Amino acid sequence: MKFEDLGISGKTLESISELGYETPTEVQVKAVPHIISGKNLVVRSQTGTGKTAAFGIGLIERIASGTTSRALILTPTRELAIQVCIELRKLAKHHGFSVQAAYGGQNIAAQIRDLQRGYRILVATPGRLLDLSERRVVRIPDFNAVVLDEADHMLDIGFRKEVFSILSQLPTERLSLLFSATVDGEVRQIASRYVPDSELIEVGEMRTVSTIEEDRMEVMHAEKQRKLIETLNSHKGVKTLVFARTKRGVMRLAKRLGESGMRVGMLQGDMPQQKRTRTIDGFKRGEFPILVATNVAARGLHIDDVGLIINYDEAEDRETHLHRSGRTGRMGASGKVITFVSDEPPLQRRDDFSRGNRWRPFRGPSPPQEEIPIPDPSRRRFGSRRRFGPGHGGPRPGQRGRRGRRRS
Repeated sequence: MKFEDLGISGKTLESISELGYETPTEVQVKAVPHIISGKNLVVRSQTGTGKTAAFGIGLIERIASGTTSRALILTPTRELAIQVCIELRKLAKHHGFSVQAAYGGQNIAAQIRDLQRGYRILVATPGRLLDLSERRVVRIPDFNAVVLDEADHMLDIGFRKEVFSILSQLPTERLSLLFSATVDGEVRQIASRYVPDSELIEVGEMRTVSTIEEDRMEVMHAEKQRKLIETLNSHKGVKTLVFARTKRGVMRLAKRLGESGMRVGMLQGDMPQQKRTRTIDGFKRGEFPILVATNVAARGLHIDDVGLIINYDEAEDRETHLHRSGRTGRMGASGKVITFVSDEPPLQRRDDFSRGNRWRPFRGPSPPQEEIPIPDPSRRRFGSRRRFGPGHGGPRPGQRGRRGRRRS
């Protein structure tokens, strides 16, 4: 099937051609016609299957035809909001209407100025959207089409209250689309409540796409960095994304790889948004072929030519692993995923502990509670002059004690 067979207008087809899309993916074939006709959808689709273009093309066609006046796309993260906004701007290029993004971590005054210029599609994170609504910059009831993108992740990171608040303010007569990697639990509840009379579209199984080769390497913890450098050297020229579990782990790895002479960038949650955006853009342009990141990069990064994923630290669950793997092999391209595995317990480092916890080296098992001696408060000698030292009124080193002897 071709894009022309989906009932898409010439202007959108021109944009699709400029983006280099040749044939529609499964999710696009199944979803686009329904979106254009105004059917509410719940779509279970893996990352990297072209779902952004699916709802983007459908919404643009509805706005161009006048059946939708204004559309809202909710995303869980700012990175995903930026990526979706960029792709929709390219798709809407020949229609002449504006697509704007609103997300936290950026100066809100600049976003307000952009929104005041007008827009037909708004891509936003829930918190920033509610902030703009309270400032009366955005009127949520003005949207008559809504997309919940990566709804499962939005709920996982704690946006349930904000999402419910936004959806309850939308008009009853609207187009509602929900896209998620999984459709169960709370996602199903939201779908039944806020996406009425919807059709369920399921694309593929919950597994890594067939064009991705997976490999698991048994590696001792003490050998992981050496093995990583060896693996990267054997894949020179391949755009590579390395996943580590913690922010400090990312910084350590990026520093170590840089010291070994590699051009490397890093992406983690504590970085300011402008720096994160510059890093992503630099990785896309090929300024550095290696990006070390936490799971902040596991979703929402639309980089088509990533050829290798290395899970330096294993993912916490299967869903996270699938999203990491989805950064390669996008839109039918081939890719490779290497996961370092070890039966050893991970080594604990001093800086892996939170600041509020005091780090103590492991010195063997603690004695049973009944064997720990408990001091008798009645035997304590409060105010005793024998309690020498700073703060107790006793002589300091270099001073004379009660008997005239100098303390050494």
